[in-house]
Amino acid sequence: MILVAMYVLFFMKTFSNPGETVIVPETIAHNLIENFNISRKSIIIDSRKVAGIAFNEENYYLCSDDGSLVSSVLNEEFFRLYPLFLEVKLEGLQLSEKGKEILSLLEPVLNSGLVSTVFFESKKVILIKGVTISFRDWRDFVNNFEMLKSQIDFLEPRSEYFLTESGILIKIRGD
Repeated sequence: MILVAMYVLFFMKTFSNPGETVIVPETIAHNLIENFNISRKSIIIDSRKVAGIAFNEENYYLCSDDGSLVSSVLNEEFFRLYPLFLEVKLEGLQLSEKGKEILSLLEPVLNSGLVSTVFFESKKVILIKGVTISFRDWRDFVNNFEMLKSQIDFLEPRSEYFLTESGILIKIRGD
């Protein structure tokens, strides 16, 4: 309730001066804002579902489930909520076509809450427990993910495993 009151007071104070006007350009330069009726009193909220945090050229971006970059990440709290996407290639404000394909394949896996980090190029995933899983094809990982979930308690933290196409885990290294 207090936040609503502060919000109303802020906007009333900001836009109540008749000498001040908000100028809205006819074309919006940002590609994330499309097909909206934008007026002087519009508040725009992007409702895209966040899939993870993409890292590229020393910057972190919230990445939506369709591969679009929603915003820059400045708050460390997001790193607790979403998996980190490394080795991504961007095309403008989106993942590359290959990255989008991988992201769409991984959607059910990312929603599980077990994935901490995804390495797009080297085909590796780090699970919340600190276990690194390598594989040859993204489909191998997705198809055998239910088996991985059932085995998570038996996997050693900070160990690395290779997942075969048939769902066999081979320990590569560990403590």
